[in-house]
Amino acid sequence: MEISQIIAGLPSNIFIILMVLAGIVIFLVLIIYIIKYLMENAPFAYVNARVRSMESRLLDSQKLDKLIESGDIVEVIDILEDTDYGAYITTSNDALLIEKSLDMYLAHVYKVLSDISPGKSKKILKLFEKKYDVQNIKTILRAKHVGMDAESIFGLLIPLGTIPENKLRELCEVKTVDEIMNGLEGTKYSKILSEELATYEQTGRLMSLELALDKYILESLWQSANMEGTNEDIFREFIGTMVDVENLKIILRSKVDGISSDNVLKYVLKAGYELPQWKLKELAESESIEGVISSLEGTKYGTLISEHLEDYERVKSVYVFERALNAYIVKVGKNLSLRQPFGIGPIIGLLTSKEQEIRNLKMIIKGKIEGLPSNEIRELITI
Repeated sequence: MEISQIIAGLPSNIFIILMVLAGIVIFLVLIIYIIKYLMENAPFAYVNARVRSMESRLLDSQKLDKLIESGDIVEVIDILEDTDYGAYITTSNDALLIEKSLDMYLAHVYKVLSDISPGKSKKILKLFEKKYDVQNIKTILRAKHVGMDAESIFGLLIPLGTIPENKLRELCEVKTVDEIMNGLEGTKYSKILSEELATYEQTGRLMSLELALDKYILESLWQSANMEGTNEDIFREFIGTMVDVENLKIILRSKVDGISSDNVLKYVLKAGYELPQWKLKELAESESIEGVISSLEGTKYGTLISEHLEDYERVKSVYVFERALNAYIVKVGKNLSLRQPFGIGPIIGLLTSKEQEIRNLKMIIKGKIEGLPSNEIRELITI
């Protein structure tokens, strides 16, 4: 007997009771969903208010145009005086010093957001602070490589992360990579550097050390983002896209530098988001930039990269692809902010926009110090 016949055979009062019960069940499920959503997102009310306030102070295209068209670095600093960067940046012709000022501001933004964010989101944002551990270690490695003195090196470091300030100062005093590795004993960073030491000694290049450190940060973020819950799903999508983008940057650079696929695969994170392990292997084994683009067909990155092939052939620099990938991360951040306007979405949107803004400022400042014309500076930034 069909269900429709069974229902038709029921007394009308029983049918009405069943309909009412079904309505109550649906209503309760809906209420439970709403309560769960509110419980997850209510703690973000204050955070999101702060985020919206900070978003309102992002530099608009008019302000960026003014910076690009400014006469020199002094005028750039003057324009930035009435922005959030004014308290951090000072007039100087030292690009490294100005870059540190901008990095200090970004570190402040990360710290503020991690301090005021609730629950698991706070833990994940705290992991982002480890980026400054890696940035500081890379700065020390590079500075030692070119023979800078300890005091100058320490002046370039960002006092944020898990490595204490006194330990950073000690690391600035040592002479070799071996000694830096020993100075980090007891941390994950020492093991990472020791595993790549032989490659560094063989090649004399810091790239293997730096790529291994970058990979560790991505692994940490990816592992922490794989949690249950709405806000964590948003984080997983964001960090997964970051993983794909960083993997692509490494693979694209390897094609220009002539690095073998085996070496490339050591430094990509194999837990790709849209780009699974087999696809990463295929991309790494491609013989050229054009081969990478061909292999990316059917993915969201295929069109994104191929659209900039003509620019790459003109300037012969993978920077054109990296700029496009950075812009894509910002776009993803903004989309996630719109998709979840009352949770972690706005934090992601703000952080991606801030990082892009600071990249643009660094390019503008470097261009002004080097005397580049405005049209060339404009080609280097993303608006």
